[in-house]
Amino acid sequence: MTFDVTDAWHPTVNPSARMPVHHHRHLAVLGHSDGLLNEFPRHRGGTTIRLPRVRDGRLHVVELGGDSVFAPWWLPASEFDAARHITRVYETALRHPEPTKEERRVLVGLREDFAARCAEGSNGLTVGEALWQAIDTLHRRLTPSRPGLNLTSLTRSDARHTLARALGHVPGGLLTALVRWAEQEQRPMWPLLAVATSPEGVPLRVRLHAEDSRFDLSPLPTTSGARPTGRPVPLGEDELINLLDAGRLILGSRLTALAEVALHLGGIPVRHFGNTYGAFDTLSTLLSAPEGPDIPCCPDDEDSWHYADLPHGDDHRYPLHLVELAACTPEAHAAAEALIKASLAKGAPIHLELKGGDLDATVRAGGAGLLR
Repeated sequence: MTFDVTDAWHPTVNPSARMPVHHHRHLAVLGHSDGLLNEFPRHRGGTTIRLPRVRDGRLHVVELGGDSVFAPWWLPASEFDAARHITRVYETALRHPEPTKEERRVLVGLREDFAARCAEGSNGLTVGEALWQAIDTLHRRLTPSRPGLNLTSLTRSDARHTLARALGHVPGGLLTALVRWAEQEQRPMWPLLAVATSPEGVPLRVRLHAEDSRFDLSPLPTTSGARPTGRPVPLGEDELINLLDAGRLILGSRLTALAEVALHLGGIPVRHFGNTYGAFDTLSTLLSAPEGPDIPCCPDDEDSWHYADLPHGDDHRYPLHLVELAACTPEAHAAAEALIKASLAKGAPIHLELKGGDLDATVRAGGAGLLR
């Protein structure tokens, strides 16, 4: 049996041109379409709408900011406040004067599709799963050749039981290994080791205090105006593992990597599809697991890439995103299909040049020669 960990795709209100390549690569590298949706929150990650504008021959990006800090992706979609956190992002963008008529149509459609999936309480989806499904449905209409995937929250996947058992068998103990890792990085505390859900449905963060070898739980601020109440409470190693097993914990990358290496040392072949940023090299030494670096399927940023990007300033390129592509014409959608195919064959992004004063013309021009 091979155990696959797929953290290469996470929920986002306006996914980039990395998404189609990710889908193709997932199927090509792993040979199947099932995986875990990465619902671990990043600081302001996945909750910002940005819209590109071509003016005076240059690309300008307008950011429609909101108040989201950490999105509670892993909470049940049936929880009103958790779902509202995401619909509010779209509503903030719609109140802004910048979106065009077509962009507004796309934003309203995504908001309504997401809200409808959340309202179906019997489906048991998380917030991240509901948004992922709404986004995936729209993107597959634009580029129908893209493979379909079945990405599931760790809180609902049987994989959580395997990972929980693995964390209970980390050589030398889970807490000891984490403390040694933090000391090696000279970090007295890791403030976001994992995220969890309280019995009352409140999003929590798990912190590691390396200086005195302990975990604790505290409320996770989800918006910039939030003032979390309540004092941190101690969390034992067994309690952390039990939260994961019960579907009330999402592992950060360090805990995931520890579990994967523990499985590997226990004789279970493991494949990791997604960026690892040196975690397995570190654990190779820390846990005497010389084959640990073989767990990742791809080097960082080679699991997927942006199939097309635009010049943005002197040394930067800006990827296409779903909302602006969906607001383009069917001709641009066909060009996007051609760009995806060309990028996969090349193994790198296709660099577009700004044409015609708008994004639609730029995408159509970029794919024109590929459609012949």
